[in-house]
Amino acid sequence: MEEINRGIRTRRFRRKWAAVLLSAVCMAACGCGTLFRPAPSGGTVSPRGEQLRQVSLVYEKGRTELARQLRIAQEKKENFTDLIASMTIEQKLAQRMILTNRADMEGQAFRDYMPGGVILFAGDFEGRTSAQVREYVAGLQKGMGVPLLVGVDEEGGSVSRVRGLAGSQVPVFQGARKLFEKGGGSLVRRDAIDKSFFLQEMGINVNFAPVADVVKSAASYMYARSASGDPREASEYVQAVVSGMRAAGMGCCLKHFPGYGENVNTHTTFAVDHKTLREYEEGDFLPFQAGIDAGADMVMVSHIVMEQTDSGIPASLSVPVHRLLRGQFGFDGVIICDDLAMQAIRRTMSMEEAAASALAAGNDMIFAENMEDAMRGARTMYERGEMTEKELDDALVRIFKMKRRLGLLE
Repeated sequence: MEEINRGIRTRRFRRKWAAVLLSAVCMAACGCGTLFRPAPSGGTVSPRGEQLRQVSLVYEKGRTELARQLRIAQEKKENFTDLIASMTIEQKLAQRMILTNRADMEGQAFRDYMPGGVILFAGDFEGRTSAQVREYVAGLQKGMGVPLLVGVDEEGGSVSRVRGLAGSQVPVFQGARKLFEKGGGSLVRRDAIDKSFFLQEMGINVNFAPVADVVKSAASYMYARSASGDPREASEYVQAVVSGMRAAGMGCCLKHFPGYGENVNTHTTFAVDHKTLREYEEGDFLPFQAGIDAGADMVMVSHIVMEQTDSGIPASLSVPVHRLLRGQFGFDGVIICDDLAMQAIRRTMSMEEAAASALAAGNDMIFAENMEDAMRGARTMYERGEMTEKELDDALVRIFKMKRRLGLLE
């Protein structure tokens, strides 16, 4: 018995050392081992040693090249290089538009242009079941080369697009101020998650919320839609909403930068804010910074004139305001301006002119009530050299990164 055990141990010992020797030879052949190390400087290198040194150099060069190719491939994937290279200028410009007019969402032009997204309003939900809305959205997505952002303004309270849905299981979402006062950040986060899941069931992937404005007076236009007149409380609210929406995989959008404050309704008129930059920094800016730090996908810029930064020019069309958002806030996500159909803009310019000005100012995306007019404006802006193709592509990268986070692109 002992002889048998000794024989087994001997065979195991031989196999073990055979493997070690084979490993050493392989390592030497690829230059990784020390078995055939070249002679020290001044010594004589054998032909076999020189051969192994050359093998090692070839191996190392190949490994370096492979790493370089993998790095390039990863960078191309990260920056959507191949996808962007496959697109025409028209398709690139159209990716920067979110359509608001249902008529533009039908027909061949919709497929050919490949717009970046669409937004649904109350009329798209009124009298329909959630299943019918889901079917409609699926029809919009069908055949799109690049999947659409499908958005809605579902803030809750007075701004609730889904309120008209048919059926007995339609939830009622409370407005920001009432919700925050009732349960603070924890209730707000739970509400954001529930709302996101409900919207996602209908194929919606972006909710243009939260409102990040600091509003003190009950007489102000944005009062009920905002969470608080205290910047710290508004920041807590915004952080909770963004956290909840991201946890649910829903796209979110902070609005209305640089802060609506006590200003009048820009849907109907022109508004100028006279606050100093320091006042903004100590108040209105804080919830936006909180939202950006929490990972907000988008920031919506309002049509209010930020007088201390760019007198006479609405923030949505102001280059300095967009530079402020990119620079001081460090925001590298998608910037979109408020609806260009509002009277604060349309009193002085056409849709075509507004689209050109908004894109040139630094918005990555715009809401387009008329796709043809918006496309003409975008083409004119590009052909005038107000935006380089690199700047155009950089905007697409930001949009596509958002779409990838939402599971629309790989």
